Amino acid sequence: MPTSDDKSLRRKFLQIGLSGAMIGLAGCTDRINIRTPEDNESSRSSGGDESSSPSEDDDNSQTFTIELVSAWEQEATFNLATADGDFFTGHSRITRISPNGQQAFETTEFEAEYRAIIDSGWRNSLYADSTGVYVGLSPDDDANGARIAAFDPESGDRRWTNEEPADGLHNNIRATTRTDDLIIYASMSSGSGSDQEPIVRAVDSQSGTEQWNIEYSEDFIPGLFIYDGRLFVQETFRLLVYDLATQELITELDIDAGFNRAQRDGDSLFVPGETIQALSLPSGDEQWSVETGREVDTSPAIGEESVFVGTEAGYILGYDLNTGEELWERRVEGVIDRPPIFANGVVWVASERGDLSAFGEATGELLYREEVAPNFDFAIQDNILLDTERDTAFEIRNR
Repeated sequence: MPTSDDKSLRRKFLQIGLSGAMIGLAGCTDRINIRTPEDNESSRSSGGDESSSPSEDDDNSQTFTIELVSAWEQEATFNLATADGDFFTGHSRITRISPNGQQAFETTEFEAEYRAIIDSGWRNSLYADSTGVYVGLSPDDDANGARIAAFDPESGDRRWTNEEPADGLHNNIRATTRTDDLIIYASMSSGSGSDQEPIVRAVDSQSGTEQWNIEYSEDFIPGLFIYDGRLFVQETFRLLVYDLATQELITELDIDAGFNRAQRDGDSLFVPGETIQALSLPSGDEQWSVETGREVDTSPAIGEESVFVGTEAGYILGYDLNTGEELWERRVEGVIDRPPIFANGVVWVASERGDLSAFGEATGELLYREEVAPNFDFAIQDNILLDTERDTAFEIRNR
């Protein structure tokens, strides 16, 4: 379990930009692992001997109360997310698929050097609603800047494209949101936090014409949120609150999310980390906070009455949505580095070793488990589960 000194040192090194290295602690032989966002999103070794232990619920002879039944076929699922009630998948182009398996559209292929940034982690740049589908496109090298592209929500025809500076510092778009007639997104790069000069940019949703921008001198921006005339910009260890109309900074809050994106639910913002916080919107006042005692590795999943996060040691942790009281914890084999998914009273989680597990919201009862493939992604929409490894979408049924 990390000590308070470990947490402080990890935070210090992240802030000054020393990442992806083993940093020796002065005067002792213990070490901590400092990771970049790229490490956070890739296959990693499990968190020591404890994370290799099987779940207490592991029982190969158990009869589960949930089953997955083949619903329809979907070939070559590459990258995966849900938005506006549908599945979105793609790399060199985007395909929109309804939960009944009907393909709504497939865009034309992107420019040769660009790919869509669609992911279940903090790199997901997709935003879709009735006005359009908006997604960040990343170049294969530093010679070009990232692009934000708008597509017709029904036909997939491209409406406009806006390009970021080709300076090697803005080749990724990792957060996108919309308000009224504006698309707001954050562009940055890879590397360490001190190497960043991120830009939060607002463009007209109909034309892509820039309206305003906010520039920063360092750090990453995992999330953007809009509520009641305010823009919330989530950095790795700060939450900046702006007046949306004037872009005037209202307040700055300390948070402990790292690279994990916060999650808004109504008038609350749930910030993951070794300390999980529930903040009231639009004030940012703290409703509750709880020390997890573990290294949280995911964005939160919001249930009907609970909030859930996954950890590097393979734990899924559940807390009361209104009070922060710990409800239960369960364990799977391997790191949990993809956000849990809540659907119909069930919490679904994938481990980097390749297991798909489902737990009941109220009690943490193990309802389903199977081995899929290492480092797979999955999504659930309208009781249909689709993953990036099998060419089949599954209906979730109770036995």
